[in-house]
Amino acid sequence: MIRIYVLVIVLLLGVLLTNAQGPKRVSAKLFYSLTQKHPKALIFDVRPSEKFAQYRINEAIPLPEKKQLLDLAKNLPRTDTVFVYCEKELRSGQVGELLDSLGFINIYELKGGLISWRRNGLPIDDTALKK
Repeated sequence: MIRIYVLVIVLLLGVLLTNAQGPKRVSAKLFYSLTQKHPKALIFDVRPSEKFAQYRINEAIPLPEKKQLLDLAKNLPRTDTVFVYCEKELRSGQVGELLDSLGFINIYELKGGLISWRRNGLPIDDTALKK
C-alpha cells in the first residue's frame, strides 16, 4: 500500500513539474510571429543602452539595468505576455528566469538573440537614438 502512495506522489510531482511554465525560448521567426499575435505585449531589450540606441526590435522597451526591470515589474499584471531579448541570448535568459521568479507566466525569450533575428531577415528599427 505504501508503494502505491509513493508512486502516486511521484507521478503527481512529475505532472506538476512538467506543467511549470517558466520562460519559453523560441526561434526568431516564432518570436516575431508571437509579437504580431500579441500587439499589446511588452518587448524588453536588455542590452546596454548604447546598443539599444543603434538598433532594436520595433516597440521594444530598453531595460539595461536589473533595477529598472524590478521597478517596472512591480506595476505589471503577472498574466501580461512579455518578450525578452538581448544580443546573444546571455542576459535574456537571466531576465526570463527573474521574471518567472516574480510570478510572470507568459514569458518568451528570443533564442539566439538579435544575432538570430538579423540572420532571419526580420525587421529592425535602426533609427539612431540620442545617447
